[in-house]
Amino acid sequence: MHWFILAALALVAAAVLWYTQAAAQRDGGLPPEEEEGAAFRRWLADPGALEEIHSAVDGLCGIMAHPDLGGPGFLTVRLPQPGEDGSVVVAAQYPNIRERLYRRVVRQELDRETLQSEGVSGALLALAPTFETDSGGIVVISVRAAYMEPGLVNCVSGRRERQAALRLLSDRLSGPTLEARPFGTELLLTPVRDAAKV
Repeated sequence: MHWFILAALALVAAAVLWYTQAAAQRDGGLPPEEEEGAAFRRWLADPGALEEIHSAVDGLCGIMAHPDLGGPGFLTVRLPQPGEDGSVVVAAQYPNIRERLYRRVVRQELDRETLQSEGVSGALLALAPTFETDSGGIVVISVRAAYMEPGLVNCVSGRRERQAALRLLSDRLSGPTLEARPFGTELLLTPVRDAAKV
């Protein structure tokens, strides 16, 4: 008889829990997966953060399109991990076909005047880019763009949360000249072919 009463109480408790959760959603509460992305969505709604990322993307696209310093390649956007400095890192990776910039990077001839004389824009240099190369002639230029507070970084540190954040960011960065899509733990940006030919 006691087991029957306990089972009935458990059913009543489950019904009450279901009702309160349903009422919370009707009253404007978000489903768990949307609640997890709400903080990042609010951060992304700040025009300053998105503008900084766009500035980095535009500057790096400009150098990739340069007739002497550029080459076909791609950009990545990486959100910070817990324990890092909180910067969103935008990077361009491409072969410097004429090797002018590649040689400068290898020799570490990276002062502002030299780079500007070669054709690197002042707008890109104002973002304090980092120049690197590998033995295959690939140039990698990175820019630390928008900043995320540690609490926000923690909100997107899990795999599911990070993928949701990257999807939101890809919607904001995709356009007529660039296609953005999540690729692993980063966002991959590639030039749209038809636009590149114009």
